[in-house]
Amino acid sequence: MALTELQLPKKEFFYNRLQSSASQMDNLMSHWRNLIEFINMVTVADLDTMGVAAGQVRVDLVEFRTVLTEMVSLYDGNSVVPTNNPSVVIDKIRQM
Repeated sequence: MALTELQLPKKEFFYNRLQSSASQMDNLMSHWRNLIEFINMVTVADLDTMGVAAGQVRVDLVEFRTVLTEMVSLYDGNSVVPTNNPSVVIDKIRQM
């Protein structure tokens, strides 16, 4: 359905929204790259020291890192076959 004359934004506003969204996405990918690197530096001994329970919590952390890696890889133009459903993994991390 086409927008009415009243609903059409000004060209500058339209471009600004697109540029802002693209910048946010690029910043988010950079943040995720850094988070992947940080998660990769955490060892099993570190998790033990922090008191992170063994078992499902650690599996969830690995799955979260995998989801992040796959999303960044897709952003970089690589072919990706998702290992896990990102929304399920993200919900597990949100609820931990």
